[in-house]
Amino acid sequence: MKNGISTILFDMGGTLRGSKKRTREDRILYTRQILEILKAGNDPGEFSLILARRLAAYRKWARETMIELNEADLWTRWMLPEWPEDLVRSNAVKLNLLWREAIGERIVFPETAEVIKELFRRGYRLGLVSNTTSSVETPNVFKKLRLTGYFETMVLSAVVGKRKPDPRILLEATTIMGVDPSECAYVGDIPERDVAAARLAGFKLAVLITNPKTDRKPRPLVEGLEPDHWITNLKDLFPHFPPRPAPKPAIRYEASLSSMWGIGNFQSLEDFLEAARRLGFEYVELNHQVDSSMLEGVGRLRNKISSVHEPCPADISATEYKNRDWLISSTIEEYRAKGVRSIKRSLDLAHEINAKYIVVHAGNVQQDHSMEDRLRMLFVRGEKASQAYADIMNELIEKRRRLESARFKALKRSIQELLDYAKPLGVQLGLENRSHFLEIPVPEELNELLAMAEPARIGFIFDVGHAEALDRLGFYPTDTWLKRFGERIIGVHIHDMDGLDDHIAPGAGDLDYRDLTTYLPVKARKVVEVQNQNSYQQIRSGLVVLHQSGIISQK
Repeated sequence: MKNGISTILFDMGGTLRGSKKRTREDRILYTRQILEILKAGNDPGEFSLILARRLAAYRKWARETMIELNEADLWTRWMLPEWPEDLVRSNAVKLNLLWREAIGERIVFPETAEVIKELFRRGYRLGLVSNTTSSVETPNVFKKLRLTGYFETMVLSAVVGKRKPDPRILLEATTIMGVDPSECAYVGDIPERDVAAARLAGFKLAVLITNPKTDRKPRPLVEGLEPDHWITNLKDLFPHFPPRPAPKPAIRYEASLSSMWGIGNFQSLEDFLEAARRLGFEYVELNHQVDSSMLEGVGRLRNKISSVHEPCPADISATEYKNRDWLISSTIEEYRAKGVRSIKRSLDLAHEINAKYIVVHAGNVQQDHSMEDRLRMLFVRGEKASQAYADIMNELIEKRRRLESARFKALKRSIQELLDYAKPLGVQLGLENRSHFLEIPVPEELNELLAMAEPARIGFIFDVGHAEALDRLGFYPTDTWLKRFGERIIGVHIHDMDGLDDHIAPGAGDLDYRDLTTYLPVKARKVVEVQNQNSYQQIRSGLVVLHQSGIISQK
């Protein structure tokens, strides 16, 4: 059965989750926490009644105007107008979450995760549009469930300032997703809000779920607002939305997406791979958060993975390896051997799935970054020109000079073992520049390491954010890496910066890509490496920025 639907948008409350009214005791408990923030001694029982009356008045106004206020305006104008504005505004998000918890426990329906995943796998594009006074509650729910990545957008009334039945809130989602409303279905639970908005927005289908605990259909309050389909359980959507061809990306890019973005956003590695494909990436890079359980049936990934970032599989985390000094730079032979074995596992995996190279972290001269943390704090406070900053920087340089010899000697032994192991596998080692000064390599060390074998066996992974962080702190200019080692670059981790914060989608920060455009070899694999809080829209925009900069090409 074909229905012409490519995209399904969901309501949240009453559709993907229900609510349970709190007891009076629970409401008072949460109200006490509100009063603690306000540093007030009011009676919590009476105060909760005041807040309830004010919220009811706001809801009536919001329904009539179809306007939703953000938390700060809601709480300064409606909920606590007589309290100090600065105090209320700065705590509004927290106050709002506490009050929402006070009035009801919100429980995701047990079938929600299964339905979301199945519809995504059936080839539908998914989004969420919800009336809510909270900008963070819904994103937090899906983050906890590892479902964020299945939704291309989440449009919340508290963020956009409009609420259903105003159709513009639905059209906001279709515009973000670049989809025609006539290809969309909306799934909600209230006729005069959800069906009305879908009809006015020009959606093809409107589906209403009734209370899962009853078979009664709610009666439309306005004639003509009957949905196209009634359901009593989210699984009842399946007959109406059969499998369809997977969405084709509008543009395909000669680039990879690191699974850094997928970890925590998806419940399976294959779903992340599909999302990357829909975004337009030709390949993905497996990062050091992918464990063995995610790699079950790994053969299916063959030729889809450009590179593997050790330690992968990460059954022991990269952080744990650092904390225990199980690194290839360790001067304790037992620990060094553990680090080598871990990277050999990554080499085996890369060989099995036909990935061309692995990304190698070359260890450090010392794990303790507390001194650099103080340096970064001064930088953020705008005190880079201070004597305190210069003193810490000079101490760091001296510390590195004093410690590096023995650790670097151990590292070279490890690299030789890995080169010997990788040679028959046909997998290249890629040494990555790091973001901390006490980590290896600095430029002179990289030069010596790259000289250990021919370019076909060992190369340089240039991380733009790591280089820029050390540049901004005053250690090595970014172009030092590019000018000296540009010909040895086999891969590049691309992301943006905001001050010293990195792994932001390209174009969303303050990083200048001109040097990268000048020195980056055409054949180097371009890997977009961004944290999982970056949205679909930010990643799509980032691909456009990189293409316009001449860094990545379209296929």
